[in-house]
Amino acid sequence: MTDQRATSPDLGYRPSVMIVDDDAEMRALLRDALERDGFDVREDPGDRLVPLIEGRAPDAIVLDKEMAGVNGLDLLSYIRQRHPVLPVIVVTAFGGTEVEAEALRRGATYYIDKPFRVARLLAMLRAALGQAAQGTRRRWAEYG
Repeated sequence: MTDQRATSPDLGYRPSVMIVDDDAEMRALLRDALERDGFDVREDPGDRLVPLIEGRAPDAIVLDKEMAGVNGLDLLSYIRQRHPVLPVIVVTAFGGTEVEAEALRRGATYYIDKPFRVARLLAMLRAALGQAAQGTRRRWAEYG
């Protein structure tokens, strides 16, 4: 049986992921799942992201759209200006087709509504990191 974790030969390294969400419980849940899957995880409640990614950008970001005092889509625009190919997955409990379209227009690699299955987020991260490594981008719909 092959190991499908993030450290699998298809990626060839242990990728770092920044979880940006003002909900400490959501960050803890995602951190635990991502670390079990082989990712190196950093967290931010949304107020320190700018200096954190200026210092050493992660390999991918999981970004909440709605945070206290911070607009996730504005952060996405900032990230895109400085890191045009950095995979960013936008998650939100306040979505819909218009929000999804805006997130994708601003450069989200993928978009997912809360609640979501962690397995789906992990699949998105693997796909996004694989695409970034190959220099390509595809819509999540192509991956089911």
